[in-house]
Amino acid sequence: MAGSVTEKEIAAQFDVWKGVLEDMDLLRKDVDANFNVREYDEVVFTGAGSSYHLAEAAAAAFQALTGEAAFALPSSEIVFFHKYRLKKDRKYVAVLFSRSGATTETLEALNVLRSNYRVHPAAVSCDPKSPLCAACDSSFPVKNCSEDSNIMTMSFTGMLFVSYMFSIAYGERFTSLTYMDQLPEEGKASFEWQRRVVDRVAAEASLERITVLGGGPFLGLARECALKLDEVALLRTKVYSPLELRHGPHLGVRAGDLVILLQSTTAGGLELTLVEDMKNRGAKILVLAEKADPALDAVADYRILAGRGIPEHLRGILYVPFIQQLACQAAEARGIDPDNIPGMTRVVTY
Repeated sequence: MAGSVTEKEIAAQFDVWKGVLEDMDLLRKDVDANFNVREYDEVVFTGAGSSYHLAEAAAAAFQALTGEAAFALPSSEIVFFHKYRLKKDRKYVAVLFSRSGATTETLEALNVLRSNYRVHPAAVSCDPKSPLCAACDSSFPVKNCSEDSNIMTMSFTGMLFVSYMFSIAYGERFTSLTYMDQLPEEGKASFEWQRRVVDRVAAEASLERITVLGGGPFLGLARECALKLDEVALLRTKVYSPLELRHGPHLGVRAGDLVILLQSTTAGGLELTLVEDMKNRGAKILVLAEKADPALDAVADYRILAGRGIPEHLRGILYVPFIQQLACQAAEARGIDPDNIPGMTRVVTY
């Protein structure tokens, strides 16, 4: 059946997270052994494609969990434009993401970092025997995360989950493990109970024009959600930090468009006011949020609730599977098999 492999992997990702938790003691020992002396000025997270979006989310969580400076760059930006973003007099931890560990830009980024800067590179990959893991000083592979599909679903959230664990161990913020322990069961239960909301969106809303909104720790995740809709269903989706929509792009929102909001805690009230304006233009509104409230209920045509009480820098991982599922359903409605997308390759090399 079309999409059966991809949809099976979407549903399986919560078990991947649980497996990562089982290896926390080993990961903690690896972090202690490799990062015991904190001589680093900044941490740079990098990857290509989905792995760059992952790097953005990981950098936000790292800074929130450790209080130390972190930022994300696409691997190609490091390869070609590193002099604009990195400094010779600083020492970096570089966390490099690649599902295969064989992505050309990311391997080249590693070479540039080693050749030009003082750096401790750490790999996060789904293949512990990959070239990236072999070439880095440290590696944090994701176990039981081998995908048959070309698109990244459980590998994306699996590597993100590992990055959260790395950040907790690096910052010695082990009280956050309480929240991490909740994520696999919360994610699985939420997905099983609320995937019918995705069914409704796919059946009722026009998916020809979609805007995805997410700010702060949700911006990288919003970009990934948009990419899934683009590459799986061959749509063209726009992404904005929510309030940026007011500065011109809101004029392009039309009746029948779908606006997806990953609602933050920090700016949630203003975000709802914004999407209310889009609703008044005739757009359909899907909100993924921590909890219900009257303002959300008044605005959202569709709502998905998950992660009550979980900090926003860790909660966004719960929302990604729903949009992955929506991408599959949109693809199938357009006659596209998510398991065999035209022109899609599993690894980008050149």
